[in-house]
Amino acid sequence: METMGMPLAEYVNGKIYSGIKTGFNKAFVIDGIKRAELVAKDPKSAEIIKPLAVGEDVQKWHIQENDRWLIFTIRGININHYPAIREHLEQWREDLTPKPSSSNVKGRKTGRYQWYEIQDELAYYQAFEAPKIIYPDMAKESRFAFDTKKYYLGNTISFIAKNDLFLIAILNSSIVWSYCRENLSVLRGRLRFLRQFVEKIPIPTATEPQHKAIETLVGYVLYLSEQLKDIPSHGKKLMEVADDKLMLSYFEQIIDAVVIELYLPNELHAHDKQFMRHLLHENLQSLDKIQGDKMQALREIFRRLFDREHPIRVGIFFLDSVPVVRTIRGVA
Repeated sequence: METMGMPLAEYVNGKIYSGIKTGFNKAFVIDGIKRAELVAKDPKSAEIIKPLAVGEDVQKWHIQENDRWLIFTIRGININHYPAIREHLEQWREDLTPKPSSSNVKGRKTGRYQWYEIQDELAYYQAFEAPKIIYPDMAKESRFAFDTKKYYLGNTISFIAKNDLFLIAILNSSIVWSYCRENLSVLRGRLRFLRQFVEKIPIPTATEPQHKAIETLVGYVLYLSEQLKDIPSHGKKLMEVADDKLMLSYFEQIIDAVVIELYLPNELHAHDKQFMRHLLHENLQSLDKIQGDKMQALREIFRRLFDREHPIRVGIFFLDSVPVVRTIRGVA
């Protein structure tokens, strides 16, 4: 894998960042009810109350909404411009005040910040407002999510400041998960996605058409994940969308197969597995170019690619017959 591409840190120009350490979440993290109350008292409060995601919210491809918010009082803010926020924070002023030393007195860690400010300096805070790839610091399975909703992130999350659908396909693949199992440390049965290890993940090279084909499929998966994320795991509602769930799963399988092929072309081609060639032949339309009912259009694409005679489906069905793929996927 390492001979087929470049380290992640090089690929993203080092733009791998940590989430926010407030130093006292009890004061800065609020729910939707409290947010509405603060905005009702002073509409300007909305300017510095940001949607917040924490580790448990990060799912594969998407973020589970939680109605959790962050009071983001960045260094240098004039708190007097936000009287309702100041009043809210005042009740914890003693807990929020930086300690004068490492003594046991009440307060946050020593630092050059005001009592009402977020503890972290966060020179990269503007990156929270742009599309990005998010992942939890610990996970039992691939959970890289793509965020376009400008989430701010808790301190159990890291993120890659890059708008790149190709990259998230790579990171959510079974072959990268296999690489992570071999190279990342483990704590309580979960892999620890520490930066010094994550930045070494090799990212394979691809041609422009290959990039575009993978990005198109990821666009389908992100759209379907968003549409289906609130469907319960059982009952009548699940039955109504069972085919759409299968569609989502199948598109994910195609992405996984073509990513494995990018890393191991010789191994797959020796077993007559040519996923990328067949995918490029399809010339799939990107989601933003699909006119009208996008879900119906995706269903038509799915039915075509899922035909039992389609070479992509045939290849996926027999993919585990390739010895190296069995090793990657842990298939006995």
